[in-house]
Amino acid sequence: MTDTTQGGPPEGGVPADASTVGPSAAEIESAVAFSPLMARVDVAVAALLALVAATITVAMPMLIASGGIDTERDFSTLSPALIPRLAFGLLTVLAIVALMAAVRTVRSGVGRPRAAEVGRMQRAAIAALIAIAYAASVTWLGYILSTMLMTVAMAYYLGLRNPLTFIPGVIVVPVAIRFVFERLLLISLPRSSIEGIGLVEDAVLRFLTRIFIP
Repeated sequence: MTDTTQGGPPEGGVPADASTVGPSAAEIESAVAFSPLMARVDVAVAALLALVAATITVAMPMLIASGGIDTERDFSTLSPALIPRLAFGLLTVLAIVALMAAVRTVRSGVGRPRAAEVGRMQRAAIAALIAIAYAASVTWLGYILSTMLMTVAMAYYLGLRNPLTFIPGVIVVPVAIRFVFERLLLISLPRSSIEGIGLVEDAVLRFLTRIFIP
């Protein structure tokens, strides 16, 4: 009678050897960690974001006033500047937290150079170009249309090929945001300088106003 209690394969017939053991926690951490270059880029991006967000937080009353809306300069005053300043103030805090974490990553020396580093930087550069094009087109195309085009471009670039997964949001969200800001918060968002597009935007906002604001 053959002894099956020792030396035999485990249930299922697959021998249990060291080759079937998964990667260790250290190997996984090394694989997902930032490379040195990406860690430094992360520091630069977090620092820039914190600086820009803090600047906008301070300058928000002047930015809103430049659009023709009177607003108080006091941070505590309930005015059209209050909610945007709170939002950008929170963004400043989050960016500073991210900056501190990025600096710790750089100092720890975690990560290693990767062969695909150039490709990753190129993808990040293309995403940045889409964002720059969006910022440059807002005053010309208006907030609604430029946001729609930017969202479609970014979704396609990130690999979303089924329009049904993002087109409804692309249409509804920018319109809803402009309606809330202009009709409820009294903060003007850019209207298209192309008169035909601007007239369509005005008609949509008047229609929503008749429905939601008595």
